[in-house]
Amino acid sequence: MKNDILHRLTAARPAHLDPDRPTPSAVREEELATFTIRPRAMRTARTAPRPRRAGRSLVPGLALATAAAVAAVVITDTVPEKPGPAPSATSGSGSQILLAAASHVEQQPAGSGTYWYVEEHIRSLHKVPGKHYTVAARTEHRYWAAAAENKQWSQSLDLGARPATKADEAAWKADGSPTSWNLEGETLTYAGKGEIQHDAPGGTGDIVPMGDLPLRVLATLPTDEQALRKSLFTLVDKDYNAPKEILDRIVVDTAVRLATALPSTPALRAAAYRLLAAEPGVRSLGDVKDHTGRTGYAVALPSPHGPVEIRLIFDKSTGMPLGTETVATRSGDGVSKGELQSYTTITSMKWTEKSPPFDTDTEDPGPISAPVEEPGVEPAR
Repeated sequence: MKNDILHRLTAARPAHLDPDRPTPSAVREEELATFTIRPRAMRTARTAPRPRRAGRSLVPGLALATAAAVAAVVITDTVPEKPGPAPSATSGSGSQILLAAASHVEQQPAGSGTYWYVEEHIRSLHKVPGKHYTVAARTEHRYWAAAAENKQWSQSLDLGARPATKADEAAWKADGSPTSWNLEGETLTYAGKGEIQHDAPGGTGDIVPMGDLPLRVLATLPTDEQALRKSLFTLVDKDYNAPKEILDRIVVDTAVRLATALPSTPALRAAAYRLLAAEPGVRSLGDVKDHTGRTGYAVALPSPHGPVEIRLIFDKSTGMPLGTETVATRSGDGVSKGELQSYTTITSMKWTEKSPPFDTDTEDPGPISAPVEEPGVEPAR
């Protein structure tokens, strides 16, 4: 299956921070492509490839986005050695947080099952034109991977838009509680569209992923962070015709995928954390709560591709990923420095015997019933 790539080679910055100022419709497409499995968005990214043998080519201006993602990020401090006891994450540097998370996550049971299942809730924030409030476009994404068969399935659902905060809710009510918002090219609705699409192995929606790894490769990857970096570079160098600096960014993006989405073993996930801890630029955010109220600790990862930073949140007790945030790092074009742009919350991450509920593709099946209220959260494990 060649359809999934949670964090890929599109512009890492939110589109509304780009000097070209695309329409809000394009803004949301790029934001969703940054954090979700979006085959439709990826077809756009692959319109003019220049293959290297059977591989793929990159337009140099394309940027890495992330995990659960997470953008092609750059993270700081000197190359660490594997720690003994876990460092203090709250008081330490960004690298120490990642090392602490690595120490915790490698102690988790490996688990087993036919399918690796990940469920994410994605929120992209949009200011309503002419009004004084912001709405959150809510999308749920579900992902299944059968690593033994090298197959993947994905499903996206539009859960509808809501006022982003209590203050936004008060302003929305003062505006008459509208149930749809026209964002100059895209209409968001309170009810949502239900299922947007689903994609199954062998279907017409199959595409070549960017920055992704074939599932069959996971079992061959080393669990030493320096050896892992070399292996990932070799893999992406075979697949992409791009300068070394771009390949290095793909390596980091792929490591984020290993850390936050793919069915990595605990040892491999820990190695991905340690690989990221050796990158320049990471800073600690200390103790945080995610958007469901779960306690964790976080790091901020500056992106070299635009005025945004990516924040990764980890569970304090297990080291497993809880979610990501994208935050503006400068003001302009109606956005304030430090303003939250979008976020992803991982609500389920587990092995399961329950198979995907579809085995064919659909691009736009029309409205189906979808939950109106926020679904319950299952702790990542």
